[in-house]
Formats: sequence, C-alpha cells, structure tokens
Amino acid sequence: MDIREKCQPHLWLLTGTGEGHVFAKSLLKDGWKITVSVVSSRASIPYEKLNLEQILIGALIGEEEIRSVILNARNNQDGFFCVIDLTHPFAKEITPTISKVCKELEQPFIRYERQLNNISNAFLINNLSDLGNYNLRNKSILLALGVRHLEEALIVVRGLGANSYARILANPESIKKTLSSSILKTNLAILNPLTSNDGEIEKALIRKWNINGVLCRQSGGKTERLWQRVCSVMDIDLFLLKRPAKLQYINSIDSYENLVKRLKSISMEKIVSKNHAST
Repeated sequence: MDIREKCQPHLWLLTGTGEGHVFAKSLLKDGWKITVSVVSSRASIPYEKLNLEQILIGALIGEEEIRSVILNARNNQDGFFCVIDLTHPFAKEITPTISKVCKELEQPFIRYERQLNNISNAFLINNLSDLGNYNLRNKSILLALGVRHLEEALIVVRGLGANSYARILANPESIKKTLSSSILKTNLAILNPLTSNDGEIEKALIRKWNINGVLCRQSGGKTERLWQRVCSVMDIDLFLLKRPAKLQYINSIDSYENLVKRLKSISMEKIVSKNHAST
C-alpha cells in the first residue's frame, strides 16, 4: 500500500542530530513533503540543497510556539501527517513538550532514539559528581561534552585536583558560552567536526596536552564512537555521561526502517478512523 495516495504527505521534522539530514533526504526520495526545524542558521546549512517545503530556524520556546506551527500548517495547508522528533538525546525538555502538544492536538507523533553504542572500553557515569569515584588528582582531563555541561564539569574536575581542557564545536553560540566560562583560553580547542572525522585532530590534542582521560556524553552518535575509538588507540580513559532515560510514555523508534513502518501504521489508523466516522 502506498500511504501517499491516502493522505497529505507532509511531515514536520524537528532535528538536532546528524540523522535529521539523512532521514529528510530519504523521506524526500520516498515522496514525502518535508518541513524541517533547526536551532540555528548554521544547523540549516546541510538542508539548504534539499527540496524542502520550509526550513524553520530557531529554538522552539514552549508549548505555544509548537502549537502555533502545527495549527498554522492546518490552517494554510492540510496539516502535518506526522511530527517526527529527531532532537538530541540530551535535549531533555523539548521531547516531552512536543509530545504533550501533539497529544492535545491529536497530532501523530514519532520520537527517534539512537541505539546505544557498546561501552566496553568506557566508564559510564550517571552524573558528573560520579567522577569523584575515580582518582583524577593531577590527571589531565579533556572535556568534550558540549557547552551546556561545561561549567559544571570544570568545577567538578578541578575540585578533584585534575587539570581541565575542553574541545568545543566551531559555532558562534558554543564559542560565546565557552568564552564566558572559567576555562583557561590556553586550554581550549575549537574544532569543526566536519574536518575531524578521522580522529587525527583529537589524537593531536591528546598528545599536545598529555591527556589522561576524556569526558563526553553517551549520545549514541558519531562523536561518541569517535572518542571510543580514539581513547582505545591512545590507551587513555573514557568517561561517558549517561544518556537521559527514555520517557516511558513515548514509544520511540530507532531506525529509518522502523520509522517507515510506524508511518504506515499511522496511515492505517487514519483510514480505519475515517471509515468509522463515515458509517
């Protein structure tokens, strides 16, 4: 069955991971119309060459803004067939907000959750204070867990007697927040991830600063796999900040194939509901 024959094939993708671009490209190829939301102009760059209906730029603040996008699509078009949440696993506030609004508006909603990587060569910590369980005195620790957790991590690591260094992404927001933190500017590296997929720059930083351990997030994505590979090769410790637990009331998918299956299931539900309404 071709679900595009049965309904308006317009999807709203809220993105914050590399999979967002991959999914958008595949869905377009499969014949869907796509509107994409990204948090910044820089994040929109990979999508600019895609044949999208619209790119919405800027963080979605609160329920009203999300509700406004959905209702505006209903008023000016035929609405979204489904809202697909591809935001980062550590963006803890947006998913429950999107889910709540979609439920209230009876808007089909799908959450994508990355599969967890094998962590056989890493120490998994529930929160930053758990670093106190390890002897970090006089060790050099590289923080690669994003600017949101940077200042807290700096305080914890220094409190344990370790030397702190940081690697951040080369975007204006990250740079601005990092420069306002307490990190020493000589202990800071600003990298463009597009040029460091082979890990050679990360290895060079580890050698330059004599790093003993790396702290990053259990994101399940390429960055985590990169640090696992680099730390294994360099024979240094890797500490992973545990990913927030899945929301029990949200039945998520973990692959594009499962996304397609869920969309087909939603289509069947719509057809059944329509048939019941007409009898």
